[in-house]
Amino acid sequence: MAGSAELQKAAELYDRLQKLSCPGLEGVYVTEPLNVPELLCTPSAHRLDILEWICTRAYPPLQDLFSTLKESQAELKVKEMAKLGFDLMLCNSEDEDLIKGHVSPSRQLSFMGQLLDIIETCGDVSGDSELQPVTPGFFPGHLMIPDKNFATYARENEELLKELFSSPHFQATLTPECNPWPADLKPLLVPEELQKRTLPCSKDYAISDHIQELQKISLSLEDLKQECLFLCSSVPGEDTAIQRLSLALTDFHQLITAFTQVHENEFQEHCGHSAPQMSPSGPLFQSAHQLLTKCCKELEAIAQFTETSSTIEEVVKKREQTKESWGGGRTATLYEKITELKQQYELFQSSLQD
Repeated sequence: MAGSAELQKAAELYDRLQKLSCPGLEGVYVTEPLNVPELLCTPSAHRLDILEWICTRAYPPLQDLFSTLKESQAELKVKEMAKLGFDLMLCNSEDEDLIKGHVSPSRQLSFMGQLLDIIETCGDVSGDSELQPVTPGFFPGHLMIPDKNFATYARENEELLKELFSSPHFQATLTPECNPWPADLKPLLVPEELQKRTLPCSKDYAISDHIQELQKISLSLEDLKQECLFLCSSVPGEDTAIQRLSLALTDFHQLITAFTQVHENEFQEHCGHSAPQMSPSGPLFQSAHQLLTKCCKELEAIAQFTETSSTIEEVVKKREQTKESWGGGRTATLYEKITELKQQYELFQSSLQD
């Protein structure tokens, strides 16, 4: 039975589907709130039709693919919907149980809700702005700004990829003529000011200095890009070290831009605090720790001594209570033998005195 949170979430999802005029809800009348999770989260052909409609609205090209499939190819539809969820970074590519409805209701409702967020955010996207599933490796999630919608990101990513793959610089990196870098280009990679610069030891050193250095590096990377125009005449070929270096520099530039933005918006107001005061009681704690360690060792020695004394006492008592033969036929304990010898010694002394 679904919990109150899942019932509320299912009801909200049902209302959103009604507002979007989902054809799978036509003629469906829900009489009790408990019927909504059963409709949306219980494995059935009706539920799969609703999810299929949601996926085709989020990614319209799926409609053309599904229209060519037969009813017996339902498994292929499930795989395509799982692949769409993977492209949108909502689930794994092998997560077919989520599509079929064999996982927890909360996870199913969350997956459908995220797809509806994409539909409502993008609206009616057409033309060259059509939503395309993005590859996780090229999705700049760490650079997102909240005032842009999903369609804008998709369009910008598509334009960025087109510019990257059509750029002559990208094609030139496949078969470079300059490998490794010549000596006259090495100073361009790291400015002379950075080579001679040493980190200050002052406590007032601020993060703003690091930001300025990162901005200088970013400008140097742009200058380096202009200096490498001679690579444009190369012919496409196999992947090379220059290609990997170019991609690494691009990623580094994006990280610098992201860090600069985060610092200006989030971290800058927290960078003026003074350093914390260190406690002067450090040596006192160390001395107390050493004394406690010695005390523990002494207590362990006393415990061992007590245990040894108890063992000796037990051995002596056992010796006193055990009867043994003392060179004759009669057996006696150690105490009885000592008493007998004492009496014999006293008789011997008395006979000597007489």
